[in-house]
Amino acid sequence: LVHRPSAGDWQPGLGYGAAPLPVLGLRADEAAVLKTALGKGKAEVSWTATAVSPFVYNLSFPEKGQLTSDRTYKVRDKKLGSVVSTHESMGVAADFVDTLLVSRPYGATYSASSLALVAAPGKRTEYYTAGDTVWQKMLSSSFPWGELMTGDARTYQAGRATTEEWYRGLLVPGAPRDAQGKEALAGERQDNTIGVAPAFMTDSEHIGQQGSFGDIGNMRLKREGDVVGESGYPFGVFTVPAEDAAYELTLMTTKIGSPAAVWKRSTQTETTWGFRSERKPDVASQGLPLLFPRYDVPSDGMKTVPAKNGQRIGLAATGHAGYTPGELTSAKVSFSYDGGETWHAATTAHQGGRWTATVDHADAAGRSVTLRTELTDANGNSVVQTVTDAYAVR
Repeated sequence: LVHRPSAGDWQPGLGYGAAPLPVLGLRADEAAVLKTALGKGKAEVSWTATAVSPFVYNLSFPEKGQLTSDRTYKVRDKKLGSVVSTHESMGVAADFVDTLLVSRPYGATYSASSLALVAAPGKRTEYYTAGDTVWQKMLSSSFPWGELMTGDARTYQAGRATTEEWYRGLLVPGAPRDAQGKEALAGERQDNTIGVAPAFMTDSEHIGQQGSFGDIGNMRLKREGDVVGESGYPFGVFTVPAEDAAYELTLMTTKIGSPAAVWKRSTQTETTWGFRSERKPDVASQGLPLLFPRYDVPSDGMKTVPAKNGQRIGLAATGHAGYTPGELTSAKVSFSYDGGETWHAATTAHQGGRWTATVDHADAAGRSVTLRTELTDANGNSVVQTVTDAYAVR
C-alpha cells in the first residue's frame, strides 16, 4: 500500500514492466483515513480489482477548429472496430509492455499507453475508434532492452471485427516489411557486391525489431566452400567475384542478458541459405533467392505440445521483395532433446500442396525440443534452419 500526499489518483510506478509484488495506490484522503485507523490498532483493508482485463478501449476524439466549451463523448461498441488479440508467451508467463502509436492525417504521431502491460499468454478484445485515425500496436517481452514486435499501422471500420496473433509459432528470421506492411528486400546483389539484411525475428504475423541489449547475431558468406566475408552483426555487405558460383550464407541469432529471463523458446537460430549467383551487367539489382521457413506447430500459449506421438508440424517457405520461392520439392525435419548433440528424424509428407512433419514425443514430457529443417524449392535454392528450444513437451 502506497500513497502520495497530493490530491488525486496516482498510479504506482516501478520503472518498466510489472512490479514483483502487487501494489495498491491510495488517494490522499483514503490514506488519511487508514492512518487514523492504524493509530488505534490493527485495521483491515479490502478491495476488488481486475487483474487481467478481457478488453481494452483505444479511443480518439479528433476535433476541428477551436474548443470553446466542454465536450462529452458517448461511445458504443458497435461504432468501433475491434480485434481479438491472442498473446503467446516465450515459455514464461509474463507481462509484456504494450505500446500504441496514434497518427492523424495531418502528420502528427503520438505515443499512447507506452508503459501499459498485457498478460502473455492471454487473450483480449481491443476496441479502436473507427475513421481516419491510424493505430499501430507494438509489444515487448522485456522493455526497454528486449525486442519490439511491430504490428501494421492501420485504420479501423465501425462494426468490423478481426483477429490477430502475437508471438505465434517459432520466432525466426524473415523478410523485413515496409511502412504498408508489405514484404521488403532482404538481400540483393549489385555488380560484385552482395548485401543482406533480413528481419531479425518474425512471428506468424509480425516482424520484431532487434533489442538493443538483448539480441545479438552474426553473418558469414561462403563461396564454393570458402569464406569470402563475415559480419559481427545480423546483416552484412560482401564483395564477391563476378563468375557464377555456389554460395552459402549463414545467419546466427541469439537472445541474451536480462531479456532472456522471459525468453525460453527460440533462444537461438542458425539459418544457412544455399543459392547460386553471378554478376549480370545489365541488371542493377538481383534479389537473392532466400527461403524463409515457416512453421505451424500445434502448441499452446506457453509454446508447449503434449507428450504424445503423431503430432504434425506444418511447413512452408516465404520469400521477400526480391524473390518469390518456387514450389517446395523437398523437406526434411529432425528434432533433438539435447541441444543438437543427437538427432531424431521426423517423417515428412507432401499432400494437397502442403508439407508436414510428424514428430513423436510420447516419452519426452518436460523436455525442450530443438528443431532442424531443410527445405529446397523448385529453382534449386535451399535453406537449413536450426531453432534451439523451438518448443517444449508438457
